[in-house]
Amino acid sequence: MRTVSMNRRRILCAASAAAMALAGLPALAQEAAAPAPAPLPQLTDGKLPALADGFPSRQIVLLVVDEPGSTDSVFASQLAEAASKISPQPVVVEHRIDFTNFGTWEALAWVKDQGDIASQGYINFIYTLPDATIDLLAIDIESQVGVGLDDLNGIVGAERVPIVMIQRTGAPWGDTLDGLVAYAKENPAKVRHISGGPGSGHDATMQAWVRRLGIQVNDIIGGTPAERALAVASGEGDINTSPVDVFQPHMDAGRVVPLMVSGKDLPPPWDKLPSAQGSLGWTDDPFGQVRAVAGSPDVPAEHRQWLNDLYRLAMQDPDYRRKREQISGLQIMDLDHDGLNQLAETAIETVKPIYQEKGIYWADAQ
Repeated sequence: MRTVSMNRRRILCAASAAAMALAGLPALAQEAAAPAPAPLPQLTDGKLPALADGFPSRQIVLLVVDEPGSTDSVFASQLAEAASKISPQPVVVEHRIDFTNFGTWEALAWVKDQGDIASQGYINFIYTLPDATIDLLAIDIESQVGVGLDDLNGIVGAERVPIVMIQRTGAPWGDTLDGLVAYAKENPAKVRHISGGPGSGHDATMQAWVRRLGIQVNDIIGGTPAERALAVASGEGDINTSPVDVFQPHMDAGRVVPLMVSGKDLPPPWDKLPSAQGSLGWTDDPFGQVRAVAGSPDVPAEHRQWLNDLYRLAMQDPDYRRKREQISGLQIMDLDHDGLNQLAETAIETVKPIYQEKGIYWADAQ
C-alpha cells in the first residue's frame, strides 16, 4: 500500500482555506442524519439461508462493464469471492467490453432484456455514482437506450473512493486551495482546467466546486482520466479532478499537489485536506466515486433485499476489507436502495442547473 505525504505548510493552510470558502457561500441545509443500516441476518451453518421461494437456486452473476483487471473488475472479483463463502449458490464475475457509449445504461438495458433469469435477480452489475446519473443530463439516454433513472434498481452501495482536486507543481498561486481561489478571483478564467467534458462525473465535480468557491476557470477537454492527470503533471494544464489511483504516481514524483477532496471523515492522510462535506461545510455535496451493485428493474423487493444482505455480509469479511482498504482513501459504505436513489437524485439536482447555465442540458435544446 502506498503512503502519501503532505507538507506541513499545506496542512496548516487547510483551516484557512475552509474559512475562506465558507465566508462566500450561502447557508446550506443541514445534512440529515443517515438512517441506521438494517440489521444483518444470521448465517446458518456459515451460509445465508435461501428464501422460502427457493431463491437463489442457481449461480449469481456480477457483470463488469469493463475489461478484466480494471478497478471495477478487481472490486467485483473480491466481492464475489467473499459472497461465495456465505451464499448457498456461487457468485461469479463476467465481463462485457462492448458497451462503449453509455456503459451503465447499455448494461442495464441488456440485463433487462435477459428475461426471467435477470428479473429474478440472478444477473447484477457494477456501476458508479454519481457518474452514471450525470450522463442523463448531457444526453437523452432514455431515447437512445430505452432505460432511465427509474429503471436503475440499486442493491447496495459498497464503497466510496474520494475525488481530489489537484494542481500542477509550481503554480503561481502556491500550493493551497486559498491561494488558488485568490489567484483565480484576480485572474478570471486564466486557470486552465483539464476537463472530461459534459457528462463526465469528474467535470461535473469541478464545475460544482468552482461555483461554490466563486471562481471561473478555462475548461479544456483533455481525454481519459489518466491523460488529464498527465496534462496537469506536465504543466499543460493547471488543475483537474481525479481519483487517487490515477494521479498518485504523479504526486509521488512531485509533479502534482492535492488541494481538496470530496466527502468527509476520510482516513489519513486525506483528512488533512479541505474536504467538501467536512471542513468546507458543503454538506449536500454528492461527489466522490461510489461503487455500487444494481439489478434488473423488475427484481422483486424480497430478492433485492436478500442480495443486499448477501453483499453487506460479504463486506464484513476480514480478507475482503483488508484488500479494499489497501486503496488509499477508500471508505467502505453501506447504502441501500433508497440511499442510492437519494444520492442519484442529489447529483442531478446539483448538476442540472450548472448544465443549464452552460447550455449543455440536452432537454433545453429540444
